[in-house]
Amino acid sequence: MKIKSLLIAATMFAAAVVSCQKVTPADELSVKPSAALSFEATGNADVTLTVTTTADKWEFTAPAWVVAERVEGTLVLNVEDNAGAARVGRITFTAGNAEPVRVNVYQAAPAQEETPDGPLVAVTLNNKADSDFYQLTSGAQTLSVSVSVAEAAAEDIVVELALDLPYVNEYAFIQGDSYAAIPEAAVTFAATELTIAAGATESETVELTVDGSALGFGQGYLVPLLAKVKSGAAAFAMDAKRVNYVIMKANPRVTKQVVYLEVNDTNPLNVLEYNLEDGTPFFDAVILFAANINYDAVNDVVYLHNNPNVQALLDESETYIQPLRKKGIKVYLGLLGNHDAAGLAQLSAYGAKEWSKEVAEAVRYYKLDGVNLDDEYSGSPDLNNPWFDSHSAYAASRLCYELKMAMKEACYWPTEVSVFEWGAIYNLPEYTDENGVKHTQSEFLDWSCANYMGYSTPYGDLTYANCCAASIQLNYGDEFYGYNRALENGYGWIMWFAFDPSGTGGISNNRAHSMRQFQAAAEKLYGKNMAEPQNVYNKLGEGKYDPTPHPIN
Repeated sequence: MKIKSLLIAATMFAAAVVSCQKVTPADELSVKPSAALSFEATGNADVTLTVTTTADKWEFTAPAWVVAERVEGTLVLNVEDNAGAARVGRITFTAGNAEPVRVNVYQAAPAQEETPDGPLVAVTLNNKADSDFYQLTSGAQTLSVSVSVAEAAAEDIVVELALDLPYVNEYAFIQGDSYAAIPEAAVTFAATELTIAAGATESETVELTVDGSALGFGQGYLVPLLAKVKSGAAAFAMDAKRVNYVIMKANPRVTKQVVYLEVNDTNPLNVLEYNLEDGTPFFDAVILFAANINYDAVNDVVYLHNNPNVQALLDESETYIQPLRKKGIKVYLGLLGNHDAAGLAQLSAYGAKEWSKEVAEAVRYYKLDGVNLDDEYSGSPDLNNPWFDSHSAYAASRLCYELKMAMKEACYWPTEVSVFEWGAIYNLPEYTDENGVKHTQSEFLDWSCANYMGYSTPYGDLTYANCCAASIQLNYGDEFYGYNRALENGYGWIMWFAFDPSGTGGISNNRAHSMRQFQAAAEKLYGKNMAEPQNVYNKLGEGKYDPTPHPIN
């Protein structure tokens, strides 16, 4: 996968183009695999990491208990035997001026249980549910697991199944995502023992039920399952004895609220202040408007460009983005043309696939919920260049499909593709992939919104749930009155643009007008009132935001 370091250093490149001054190009550095590494207390096999860089050389640092040897372009790793508590650490790779790459390492403590004499059969805990990530709107979620062996067991193997709630801390370190431990009372096991009968390779399937009524709205919960051998000549490898589920209680309302934030002007933390009287967030989703699709003519590559404001928010995702997500508000990265040959509706099959990989990696790295496409401000493509194709709705469908597939592969959480209906991104046709398989709109598009004071309508196999009933430009003083239409048709979204309650950016404070509009929406759609916001969060200048709440005077 070709991830341009320009994702991080795009501001330097843009400045070089404007000033025509020579700027040292950013080095590239990648490490594969880059996912966290897990080792047993003893008896581990070597793990090889492949290091690729455009710099002259690369270096690494590692914890003292990690044994590492450089072999040409690779790093061969193992760990010393562990006789004490579980330990965690990080290997950091550097090369020239490239962004460092960090790989987390975990080593288990020695097993406490006694193991039978003689050879042991390797047993695996299997996730038999449809997914490992679920969003509940009401009721309960049923999950299911089994255990299995590669070859038929010579004798019965009995395995115990339990919640391992302290594992949430280790999970947070390995995965980089922090969730609350599921309340033990919320999980009911149909059985806590699974048996692989002699002569069989798999046990029965055991179900467990998570009670959604016991969960708080907007909070992600980890359901960490751990299997242990109770009897039989069998043993689990570390990675084979766990199945982890993430459960999030989502807002059940039919019509949701999405706000485009002009991040050149507005601090995203302001969204946290706007809630219904019961504490439910008014906004269901936020679009960071906007990153850009850019073309580097010197190196002949289409890449993801972030201006200083977008990059600052991404770099400080834990401060400015994750608090929204932890409250149940999805955060999408806006994608916009930037006055050159690259465009969201004019990439070739090759271009769409390649650029989608880079965008998906950004969504994964910064922990976002998807992307939103706006086909504006692009130039004419060179049709002799393999990156580009004619500007068309079909090319837009192709990019939406490739983005959807790339994010699905890169992220273990659900991700979405949405669009602003403008340019060629309007009434997107079905897409036929390189294998001749036809994909309908619902396979690559989750929702769409029209231009200001308009509304979108279903096409293809989309429904009103995939459409916005209104697009309101708050900075223009727009108002919306079509709530009956939204309710009668079951519209899925209302879109708000350019909300800024602080006035510390480039636009004036529009808090009072916005609150009147939000109150009308809350009353008409949900039969509730808005709670009064207590604070504002300021923008301090280009690439600078203030995480401190300031009371509203």
